[in-house]
Amino acid sequence: MDLPEYQLKTNTLQRRLGDCLLAEGILQPEQLDEAIEYQCIYGARLGTSLVELGFVTEEHLAQVLSQQLKLHYIKPELLMNVPAPILNLVPKKLAHKYRIVPYHKEGRRLFLAMNDASNLADIDELSFQLDHIIIPLAIPEIRLMLALKKHYGLELSPRFESLSANLKRRAQATTKAAAMTDSATKTQADEAWPLLGDEAYAGEEATDDAYFNFETPPLELSHTSLCQQLAAAADRNDIARALINYLGQEFSASALLMARPTCISGWLANAGGIEPNNFDQLSLSLREHSVFSLVVKNKKDYLGPVADTPQNTKLLSFFKTTPPQDALIIPLQVRDRLVCILYIQDQLKVLQGRISELQNLAKKAEMAFTLLILKNKILTT
Repeated sequence: MDLPEYQLKTNTLQRRLGDCLLAEGILQPEQLDEAIEYQCIYGARLGTSLVELGFVTEEHLAQVLSQQLKLHYIKPELLMNVPAPILNLVPKKLAHKYRIVPYHKEGRRLFLAMNDASNLADIDELSFQLDHIIIPLAIPEIRLMLALKKHYGLELSPRFESLSANLKRRAQATTKAAAMTDSATKTQADEAWPLLGDEAYAGEEATDDAYFNFETPPLELSHTSLCQQLAAAADRNDIARALINYLGQEFSASALLMARPTCISGWLANAGGIEPNNFDQLSLSLREHSVFSLVVKNKKDYLGPVADTPQNTKLLSFFKTTPPQDALIIPLQVRDRLVCILYIQDQLKVLQGRISELQNLAKKAEMAFTLLILKNKILTT
């Protein structure tokens, strides 16, 4: 199936998003530096970090992405009101697997908001499976995730749920000021979107089987190969997976959890060589007593029992165990910022015998995050 010419262009000379935002005067260099650090620590795309930090708006980001990737542009919020007949062109399984939301159909051309609009292999595969010529659209990651949740029932991580709430609050804060001009602006803007469908959104949900899921088999790692993987990590998930795969071979349960101002959220875990399902949906409030609230407050290691509290029990349920359990908990810090927490569960005597080794491993993970930040800054600025 033939693809449009612009889809066949390589990205070799494509300007980076940060460079485009700097050139447009939308972003300052120090803001880009902070966003790169934020992305390396918390993951997701750079644009998501920029929106989360309040440095750019969704609409500015969508416009610059459109220019950068040479793709069609739509207002991000329009992806939330797609006609049901268009949504039904993409089964839920494919929407979840490829992180796509259909927006508009024009003959045999299907306009798709995509998580990775530059992945020609995915575009080719989707063209075959959906029997349409795929036209990718520029869309911020956060808006795509919200549309996937609304239209296809995708469960969002605590981070995206929190960002969604923040975006709503920001929108509400500007509604009053924009009220007088909103009607006229919206009318003019709607006339400018050539991709809008005429059908009213009926609110029906697209139907399909349970969404696509798969398990990645754990790697067999020696301590030396673990260190090599930490040093060569291309992103934060490389660091997390190398660390948890190694600990999964050595201890009954282990996990990395992200530290937020008011909560701890799940990132990656291993229990008996298996990654627990939906661990990234775990959220533990720091306002309630738990072993993590102590670690976050003191920013010090903890070795001892995980007591029977509601927050502790929520974590242990992913490991199919109940309190009390013994664990070593180490806060990981980068530039004096608490970024995540390493949790290792086993018999107390086992943990006591290897505490120095595990603390050293945590230090190497911190260095891997720092190295990742520096590498990204070298490549971006």
